[in-house]
Amino acid sequence: MTGNCHDLKHRYTFGDFLYWNLMAAVPLLTAGAAIAAASTFWLGAYLLVVLACILALYRFFCSHCPHYARGEKTVKCLFMWGVPKFFEPRKGPLKWHEKGLSLLAGLVLILFPLYWLLDHPGQLMVYVIAVTVVGLTLRRNECGRCIYVDCPANRVPAERQAGAPGQTVE
Repeated sequence: MTGNCHDLKHRYTFGDFLYWNLMAAVPLLTAGAAIAAASTFWLGAYLLVVLACILALYRFFCSHCPHYARGEKTVKCLFMWGVPKFFEPRKGPLKWHEKGLSLLAGLVLILFPLYWLLDHPGQLMVYVIAVTVVGLTLRRNECGRCIYVDCPANRVPAERQAGAPGQTVE
């Protein structure tokens, strides 16, 4: 079976936002603690890298999402809540450079702290497990019911995609 048996997720709640951000906080805080043990300068650099990567994802990935395209002034989705829409919504699939930049931002977020985590094997294990759990849980629980049918990770079967607003369905 591809996807799961849930209906398409047309709206997120503040509870969804809290859940996913608390899950994502585990690897971020684990990485931040390992980096802070070595250097406050590099902790500051890490925080700037995280902010830059989130901004890149927001610009190149999120602005294509139907949750972003709603008529509201702020975004309300599983990872962003109440963030102003700085960019124009864009319909259709991501262009190759948007996919590349989104992938690069995700990889930088995951790989940047590894240098410091290697000095802390316990934290490295927590980090790897937490990143894996976040990724697999997101894939299992969200990608099979997501209305962002042009997302490269979407797992909604074609026959169920008809209920997704404002997307290209082939």
